[in-house]
Amino acid sequence: MKFLINILKVGLCACLLIIGVIIGKFINFPYFHISKTIDLVNVASILVTVLLAILITVLFDKRRSDNRIEKNIILRRVDNIYEITNELQQKSVSGEIPYTEAASSIKRINTSMHSIYRTVDKCQFSIEEHIKTLIKSSISELRDILTDTPKLTEDQIIKTDLPIEVKDGIIKFNRQRINQIEAKFDTLKDCLLELEIIINRK
Repeated sequence: MKFLINILKVGLCACLLIIGVIIGKFINFPYFHISKTIDLVNVASILVTVLLAILITVLFDKRRSDNRIEKNIILRRVDNIYEITNELQQKSVSGEIPYTEAASSIKRINTSMHSIYRTVDKCQFSIEEHIKTLIKSSISELRDILTDTPKLTEDQIIKTDLPIEVKDGIIKFNRQRINQIEAKFDTLKDCLLELEIIINRK
């Protein structure tokens, strides 16, 4: 559709040019002297200039449009990761979450981020290393704080208020660990928002 519109624009410009030449050739205007001869070199030069301008505009618009589509696809995938992160945060701060769900969600976030980086590499723009490093460390810290249980003896378990424990496949967190988890989730979500801004500005 866009290609057809661009062809119509070229046709319209050519028609206007031809009409201008015809008017100049055959119609007399009082008080104006119009040359009746046509310099083919000048006409050819004008036509080439107009065609080049249109061609450059069409190509530039197409590349800009393609670039916007690529960005929107990547941004949707970042949004999807944000939603997974938000969902996992809500379940985690309740104080209990199935171990398999926590571990698989973190793995899913990590895998999705690597997929986004590969997609970005295929497009003609890149993401700064500092944001990649921040996201990687945030995911790693979140994985540790969500699923890493301390190795304690039975006596220590009885006497200690564990920040995290796994029982029957369910992870349970104390209040202090929940606060730490919330902070780590907020950090990761901030990084994802920053990533969206960076991609949008490319």
